[in-house]
Amino acid sequence: MGIQFSTDSFQVARLIPVTGIKGALDQERRSSSALLAVMKIVPEFAQALMKEAGAPKGSIETFIEPEFKLGSKKIRPDGLIVIRRGAREWRALVEVKTGKNDLELEQINSYLDICKEYKLEALITLSNEVLNASGAHPTAGIDARRLRATHLEHLSWLKVLTEAIVLSEHVGVEDTERDMVLKELIRYLQADSSGASEFNDMGVGWTRVRDQIRAATIRKPDQDVLDTVANFESLVRYASLTLSARLGVKAREVIPKAAKSNYRSHLAAAGQHLIDTKCLIGAITVPGAAAKMDLVADLGSGLLQCESTVPAPLEGRNKSRINWAVRQLLHKPDGLTLSWTYKHSRVREQPHAVVDLLDKSYDFEVLSDREISAFTVNMMTKMGSKRAAGAGGFIDSVVSIFEMFYGQVLEDFRPWQNPAPKLSDSVKELIPEQTSQD
Repeated sequence: MGIQFSTDSFQVARLIPVTGIKGALDQERRSSSALLAVMKIVPEFAQALMKEAGAPKGSIETFIEPEFKLGSKKIRPDGLIVIRRGAREWRALVEVKTGKNDLELEQINSYLDICKEYKLEALITLSNEVLNASGAHPTAGIDARRLRATHLEHLSWLKVLTEAIVLSEHVGVEDTERDMVLKELIRYLQADSSGASEFNDMGVGWTRVRDQIRAATIRKPDQDVLDTVANFESLVRYASLTLSARLGVKAREVIPKAAKSNYRSHLAAAGQHLIDTKCLIGAITVPGAAAKMDLVADLGSGLLQCESTVPAPLEGRNKSRINWAVRQLLHKPDGLTLSWTYKHSRVREQPHAVVDLLDKSYDFEVLSDREISAFTVNMMTKMGSKRAAGAGGFIDSVVSIFEMFYGQVLEDFRPWQNPAPKLSDSVKELIPEQTSQD
């Protein structure tokens, strides 16, 4: 009888292995090659990633470390993407950073020069840097003149991972083998050794800003305050991406108009708002949800509040409208509060614990001569304090409250709809009866 053995302890052969990676250069090369190869094999994935860069749908070819001559120099970007549709050919250079390595201005400028010289349509950059509310490229100082004929698009590794998960787990890839390849990329990017990490740091100034805001010892927004606001905006975008991956739809952070038109002015105003109110604010919308989710991170109290405001029914007495809202919050977690706003008023009434409103013996005041126009459901949790991701961290507490509020409250909340019109018996009597004729 042969020797019995089990494969349980053996390492499974992987299409994209995470073993044997030595240092940042190995990370970048393997991540670049893996991503570009999967983009060629799974064209739906490539289309999802390249759409915002202006790429057409078509046959795709990808290359690693192509060499270009620029004057007397030989320059080798990390990759090249070529998409062909009919007679049209769309081409983009690819620059990749992994781990804590940020994109370098000198490299980006030289690649933009290559795009101009060789008439390439785009430059795609990838790193762990998550875009802030401005949507501007994370590398400061890029010469705008270089962008006249070249589209510059930045993708965070988290964005890449999110698009892969949404396509594989929610939209679906019809071809079984292509889906297997996409799942291998997902597994690879989720491994720590790939260098494709998530948003995991609020910045070096976080602790000082948090403590001094709490103590009210900051009078004007300094660079650390501005960095804290910008990092928080990136964190809200990160939370929207994690929601997208779980839901299969594109949850998006709500971006103030001022952030798009003049980001410096927006950042200065948001920094002053943080000093004045001790609060960071952000919001996320989910397609099909009854309302957006508004988040307030109160550094003064150390609490997070997530809430949604939904329109009240347009008919019925106020008590009936309140009952409509409360019924939708049955069996929801303890600690939820419900408040309402009367028509033509900008001030909410005092919030009530949902558990109290569910108790028929609970006595509360509600006006009968003014219509309730909207309800606000609020969830409150303790804020994490640490700057880095992980247990006890601010980052994880923000992501967690967004996911809890959506999953436990907003997911099942249905907006009020006008009842369907009813047939009128009185009108029916006015219609002459049809008589049959032989």
